[in-house]
Amino acid sequence: MSWRFLPAVFVALLTIGLVSGSAVILAPPEGMATYPEVIAGVGNDGAGGFIVVVPFNLTPNGTPVVSGAWIGDFYPNGSIKWGENVKCAPLYPSPRIFRATANGSILLIGQSDEGNHTDIWVIKLDRDGKLLWSKDYLLNVSPGWIMTVDDAVQAGNEILIATHVDSFRGNEQVTVPVVLALDGNGKLLWAGEYRIPHGPRELYSTAIGKGGDGYYLILHDERNWYYLRLDKEGNPVGTWKVTSSLKGFFIKSALSLGNTVYFLGGSSNGTVLGAIVGNSTIWAKLYTLIPEKTCTEKSENVTVLSTRTSSTEPAPALTVSGNYLLFQPTVVEAFRLACNDGLNTTYAVIKTDTMGIVVGSFVAVSNGMPWEKTTLPEFLSEPVGVSANGNSFIAIWRETTASGAVLYFRGFAILSNLQSKPEGPVIGTYGFRVNVMPVDVELTPGPVATKGELGVKTVDEPVTIEKTQGVPVKVFTTEESPEGSICGPGIILLLSLLVALRRRG
Repeated sequence: MSWRFLPAVFVALLTIGLVSGSAVILAPPEGMATYPEVIAGVGNDGAGGFIVVVPFNLTPNGTPVVSGAWIGDFYPNGSIKWGENVKCAPLYPSPRIFRATANGSILLIGQSDEGNHTDIWVIKLDRDGKLLWSKDYLLNVSPGWIMTVDDAVQAGNEILIATHVDSFRGNEQVTVPVVLALDGNGKLLWAGEYRIPHGPRELYSTAIGKGGDGYYLILHDERNWYYLRLDKEGNPVGTWKVTSSLKGFFIKSALSLGNTVYFLGGSSNGTVLGAIVGNSTIWAKLYTLIPEKTCTEKSENVTVLSTRTSSTEPAPALTVSGNYLLFQPTVVEAFRLACNDGLNTTYAVIKTDTMGIVVGSFVAVSNGMPWEKTTLPEFLSEPVGVSANGNSFIAIWRETTASGAVLYFRGFAILSNLQSKPEGPVIGTYGFRVNVMPVDVELTPGPVATKGELGVKTVDEPVTIEKTQGVPVKVFTTEESPEGSICGPGIILLLSLLVALRRRG
């Protein structure tokens, strides 16, 4: 081997041996916002980068602004490829963005800032941020209204959106799940309202997706969970009730691989991941994060464990990378690293195979962030979503605090690698173990579900795209801790190669 090939060899082997550092993305850059969709969603651009969508819904003091969103495409190391603003065209309505997703192409889902909240506005862009189309779907649901989007997925060449319509009948609030199925160009394939006999409680959408020869839909009434199979036209062909002996069991999201539907949920005991084939659960497992050690305080002759607080909300997004599943587990512990320190929040991503066996994990804790130094529930950090490309990922959490009757929100995103061990001013590495145990989740025949026809009018709504140099986020980069793979196999192999070349020279 000639010395002139050494630079290329060095770069290749260095890539094997080193794990890039991590980046933390905060939105807004200062303070907190008064709307929860501070970061509406994350995804991958199909070219190794990661998408972050930050809506412009309200200013920090609650003043309305021109609606729209900023889209940023980030390299895995946290540097930005490009950024742009998506907003209304002159003299046209503005889109208020509730949810965003990206898997090669980019989707923004929200509503018009005009009218009576009975529409779903969808904007599709390519991986480089070029506008493909923008359509507002006006739903004939009056006198009801739509206040949010429960789920939105890109399923092959289709776009599936699940939400619910609120209305009042006398003094009772009634909610009805609604699903829209679009093709890749925004053409409406089918739409419907879904009803199940379920008692006096409201009925909500949880997850929608493609599976087998049709679709699946998961609904809930805040106590019971229902798994529906739909045909190609969205008509129900079977309904099952999902039950578990776990206390407080619930389902948050789902996705499909082939004929298997994977669901992510939780209980008062931790995060639940499971798989459904046909009309039965083939496995379900409970995941909990346990810190290896926490501070202990001694008072006279009594040892007091540091304060711990539980949260049982997993992310509303289960994602797939290759044939692996990734999710943000329940944040089971808020704890003290040092006895004179405040509580530290845990940020984690777990990767499993298709049988739920853990094959990788990333765990970091808050490190020196003053707004974290408080006690829950005055401060709450909940997972919001994750996207991955191999072992690289981006995950977001919503941080919430209260001042009187007003809630304030911050978007907190980590861009990293499952093999990284970050150490910086914002997050740091800390020892955790992942406990996994099988649990019972069963499907039993449920009540008959019905689909009602839903009138939908499609309107092309123009938007403008502006490239921008400014970013409405703050980015912190971190270094690898000494525990990281600084001298990994690539470095060792490189040193051996240098010695061999030296001797031959």
